[in-house]
Amino acid sequence: MSPSRRPPRELPRINNLPPLPAPFVGRDEEIADAHRLLMDHRAVLVHDPEGRPHGYGTSQLAFSYAHLFTQHYELMWVFDCAREPDPVRLAARVAEETERLRERFERDLGRPLDGPTAADWLYIFDNAADPDGLREHFPEGNARVLVTSRGTGAWQQNARLLVGPLPGADVVRLLMENMGLDNRQAARLADTFDGHPRQIVRAGEAVLSGKVTVEQVVTVTEIARMVPPPPARPEPSPSLPPPRRADVLDTGRTSLRSCLLRATVCENTGSYLRWMEALRSRPTATVLPKTASVGVELLSMAERVDLLLDTVFEQEDPGFVRALADTVSEAADAAGTGRQMASSVRRLAEELADLWHGTPRTASVEPAETPSCFFFTSWHNREVDFDEALRFHNLLEKRVTAKLGGRVTKSGFFDKLMQHGATWEPKMIEAIRTTRLMVPLITEGYFQRDWCRREWAVMVRRMAKLNAAPGQEPIAIMPVFWIRPLSDWQMPADFAPYQYWVHSGGRPAYEGDVFDLVADDKERELNSYVSTLAQSMVAQAGTHLPHLDRELVKKLPLAFRDVAGP
Repeated sequence: MSPSRRPPRELPRINNLPPLPAPFVGRDEEIADAHRLLMDHRAVLVHDPEGRPHGYGTSQLAFSYAHLFTQHYELMWVFDCAREPDPVRLAARVAEETERLRERFERDLGRPLDGPTAADWLYIFDNAADPDGLREHFPEGNARVLVTSRGTGAWQQNARLLVGPLPGADVVRLLMENMGLDNRQAARLADTFDGHPRQIVRAGEAVLSGKVTVEQVVTVTEIARMVPPPPARPEPSPSLPPPRRADVLDTGRTSLRSCLLRATVCENTGSYLRWMEALRSRPTATVLPKTASVGVELLSMAERVDLLLDTVFEQEDPGFVRALADTVSEAADAAGTGRQMASSVRRLAEELADLWHGTPRTASVEPAETPSCFFFTSWHNREVDFDEALRFHNLLEKRVTAKLGGRVTKSGFFDKLMQHGATWEPKMIEAIRTTRLMVPLITEGYFQRDWCRREWAVMVRRMAKLNAAPGQEPIAIMPVFWIRPLSDWQMPADFAPYQYWVHSGGRPAYEGDVFDLVADDKERELNSYVSTLAQSMVAQAGTHLPHLDRELVKKLPLAFRDVAGP
């Protein structure tokens, strides 16, 4: 992270930090420790002591760190996990915000970023209930991540920072210097709140304003401690109807929301209002929220879509959700763009419509004894080269299927839906844990995307299950240099043992970018490359590779930690 040329303490142009917590003193050492940890680790957890009834200022410490170390970052962004406790929805929000922030940053920078995020970006995930579950939703790339939480989970000890009670002497000094209390008053309050900074500051402000005396604060606090905890909330009666008409998984709604926000109809306020008019013309979608057209400029696009989906899922029948898909498709056809996203909306709408009066479907998976596919094309999942990646996969699948004949039930797996499906994750897990071969399309971004790192880790673990001598493991990974990393890029250590596993039949290995062969329609060279790769793959069909237990797929440590961090 190179130092910024901004004046000291001036925040970067792109930030949503709250104002500096003031007064907030007595944490200088912890703030310095947080910076030291962020220099050594991509992600750092700031947490409270275990078993304490109150927090001790982890959020204040994180925000104070950001305000004090402004010179080290060109972008700072806060996600309030308490406002979005659902991890799937939070993940969608992080993805949306990251895409928007990258576009804005690149405009200011005047050139594209080298990756999804940069090392001089700081993300703060505040008030995380489950820091372990949050990790898989971190943005891709090299952005630094600071997480605040009451607990530690299984977070590695050398990448976390404990924020405990303020020492008594620091509390007395804080109250005397910032609140104007005398030593006796300050010492009395310091003993009352067990070193909790927010309570101490609030009490000091109340005393300083003359609203209460120190003795009154102490008395009320002691009375409050004697009050029994509130009774548990009664369980809702089973006879009451569910809050939503549709028996819809949250992941389904979240996936639909994500697709709609990326669709042509949500490109701007004008396209959104035209969409609302189109919906009103549908007999199954006449009940629209008032904010569909009144006061729409006061809401963000995400808020508009959330209100719309609230209305959709309150309906008795699925006609409204189908109307969404119809109007999104019509808008994409009229605009001549966005048809792929419209197709994703259509498929999701049909899935959700099927669940309206039924029971939630689970992803259909094949038995563990039968591989779900012979090979798995692992790629960075970027829309910019989606068409080329899909064409390459289809060519390879056609060639492999022809050579294998009837020996496999399904030849290749490729995530054609860009991760927007409600059941994409179970299908991905089933494919990667049972496939015989993985064909990763290598780019710099590949090594930084969490799902690519997970897929690689799964295949390495499956090879290790055979306990073969080093170098004697069955070949399971055949990399394709889709867009070769630049010469100054340090390839991950995990990658080195596998980068030459594609056999060339005695011919020199192709040293260019395979993406160019596809994009430039170099049919002869492309067919030669695909034929060589397919022959190498088919040669491995007779060797066994153990499957991995489904539960282990998301528990394995991610690969490429030397490049992408934890």
